[in-house]
Amino acid sequence: MVSVAVAAVVGGLAGVAMRYGLMWPSPRYLPLLSAIGTGWVWWRFGGSEYAVPLCAMVWWFAALSAVDLRWHRLPNGLTIPGAMVVTVTLVSIGSASALLGGALLFAIYLLVHLLAPAAFGAGDVKLAWSVGSIAALGGGVGWSIAAVTAPLATAVVGSVLAVGGHGRARIAHGPSMCAATLLASAACLT
Repeated sequence: MVSVAVAAVVGGLAGVAMRYGLMWPSPRYLPLLSAIGTGWVWWRFGGSEYAVPLCAMVWWFAALSAVDLRWHRLPNGLTIPGAMVVTVTLVSIGSASALLGGALLFAIYLLVHLLAPAAFGAGDVKLAWSVGSIAALGGGVGWSIAAVTAPLATAVVGSVLAVGGHGRARIAHGPSMCAATLLASAACLT
C-alpha cells in the first residue's frame, strides 16, 4: 500500500511538472489525473515489466486528457510525438499486430471524421493510431475493448449532459480514448 501511495505522489509531481512544462496554459486537472493514474497503475501492475511503461503512458494520457477537457483540442505537440514513441517502441519489440491494430483504429476514426467531421476531431484521429496500437498489445480482446468503450463512454457523457439541459455542450473524446485504453490494458495485460 505504501508503494501505491509513493507512486501516486510521484505521479502528482509528474503532473505538476507537465502542467507548467506544457506550451498551453496550465491545465489544472493534470496533477490530479497523473496522481490517480500512476497510483492505479502501480496498484495493478507494480512489480511487473508493464509498470514503468504504463506509468509513462498514464502521464501522457493525463496531459492529453487535461488539455482536451480544458480546450477541446488534442494538439499535435502531444499526439504526434506520442505516436512516434509508440510506433518506435512497438517496432523495436517486433509487435506487428499492435501496429496493425493502430492502423485499423486510425482508419476507422479517419473515415468517421471525413464523413461526419463533428463526430471526431483531427486530434482524435491522430490519437487513434497510438491508442489502437497500445490496446492491441492485449490482442483482439484488448483492441475491441478500447475501440468500443471510448465512443460508448463519450456517448454516455453526451446523453447525461443532454438530459441535464446541456445538449449543445462540446464533449472531449480524448479522455474516453485514454481511459478505454487503460481499461483494455488492465483487462488484457498480465
